[in-house]
Amino acid sequence: MELLVKLGINWQLLIAQIVNFLIVLGVLGYFLYKPILALLDARTERIRKAMEDAKHIENQMKEMEQLRFEEMKKIDAESGAYFERMRKQAETMQEEILKGAKKEADSILQSASRRIEDERRSMMEEVLKTVNKVVIAMTEKLLEREFTSADQERIAKQLVAELPKTMR
Repeated sequence: MELLVKLGINWQLLIAQIVNFLIVLGVLGYFLYKPILALLDARTERIRKAMEDAKHIENQMKEMEQLRFEEMKKIDAESGAYFERMRKQAETMQEEILKGAKKEADSILQSASRRIEDERRSMMEEVLKTVNKVVIAMTEKLLEREFTSADQERIAKQLVAELPKTMR
């Protein structure tokens, strides 16, 4: 202790200061250090939990993206199939419409052909009648003196029968 006195240190004051330091250290440790450590631990725990939540959310996001991708593929396949069905249906309808139109056109052509044939026949009959009358009239005038009426009628019938063959 002598050494402390020679150095100018009061040992009683030094012990009092050490005791005061320990008291201040204990009070600060109890009221300040422990709450700060608890606060830091809580913050560390919140950060760790936030990181876990972020990873969990990221995983969920990846799963949702995968599900969305699969749904988009499924929808794409369904829409492709639907489009293909509609295309086939449209082709079928087109074929049916073309068949109906062709049938109707064939019917119109047949009807027109029949009418033309009927008109041709009636015209030929009229022409034959007219030619027959003219031929008979001319023949009567030319042959009135040389043939009998029975001869004239036979020649007229023969001309009527041969005239269509010569006109074709």
